[in-house]
Amino acid sequence: MFLKKVVEEKRLLVKEKKARVPLRVLKNKQVDLEKRQFSDLFSYRTNNEVRIIAEIKKASPAKKTFNLKIDVKELAKKYYEGGAVAISLITEPKFFFGNIDDLPIVKKSTPLPVLRKDFIVDEYEIYESKIYGADAVLLIAEALERNHLIDLIHCARELGIDILFEIHSLKKFEEFYDFSKQFTLGVNNRNLETLEINLNWGLEILKNIPRDIPVIIESGIEDRENIEKFLEVGVSGFLIGSSLMASNDPVRHLKHLRGIE
Repeated sequence: MFLKKVVEEKRLLVKEKKARVPLRVLKNKQVDLEKRQFSDLFSYRTNNEVRIIAEIKKASPAKKTFNLKIDVKELAKKYYEGGAVAISLITEPKFFFGNIDDLPIVKKSTPLPVLRKDFIVDEYEIYESKIYGADAVLLIAEALERNHLIDLIHCARELGIDILFEIHSLKKFEEFYDFSKQFTLGVNNRNLETLEINLNWGLEILKNIPRDIPVIIESGIEDRENIEKFLEVGVSGFLIGSSLMASNDPVRHLKHLRGIE
C-alpha cells in the first residue's frame, strides 16, 4: 500500500536527520524568513472565486516524472503571474524527488505564502519547516494515529505555522471535527493507497461538510469544468499540481482555470 510505504520510509529518513542534527539543535536555529498568512486566504467558501494553490513537483508516483531539473524559482514566478494565491512545494525526496532546500528559494521568489507538502510524521519536520520558511504544512489524517496527529497540530500551532489537514473520507472529518478551527481542511480526490482519482468521491465528501468549514479541494483538477463542479457546492480553494506541471504554459493554464482567459 502506497501511503504505508511512504510513511515507513519517511520515519527512517527522519531518524537519519535526527542523528545528524538533533532536535534540540534544530530548535535553536535561527529563522530568517517571515511568516506569511496562508489559512486566512481560504477562510470562507465561495461559489464564484477561484483561489488556487499552485504546486511544484518534480515527479509523481501516479504520473511518473515531470522534470527533475525544473527551475523552481522561475516556475514559482510563473504561478504568481498566473494568479495563484499560494504555492505548494512537494519536499518528499524518495518518491517525489522533492528537496527541502528548494523551500527558501520558492519563498524568496514571490510574495505568496508557501505550503510544505510532504508526508510529515514527526515534530522534527514541523520545526524544520519553520526554519526553511514554510508558512503552512500538510498533515494527512490517514497517515498517522489520532493522538500523534493531535500532537503535530499542537506543535504547528505553537510555532505559528498554518496547517492544511488532508482527509480522504467523511469519517476522518468527523473524527477531527473538534480541531477544525485549528486547521484548513483539505479533501483529496486521490486514494493514497491505490493512487486512483475520483472527483465524485471528493464532491460527495464536500457536500456533507458544513458550509462554515473552509475546504480546499486537492488532486485531479484538470480543467475549468472540474473547477465549476466544485464551485457549485462551495469551496475555499483548489490545490493543483499535475495539470500545471504538464502544461507548456502554466500562466495561461492558471488563467484558464480561474476563468479569466
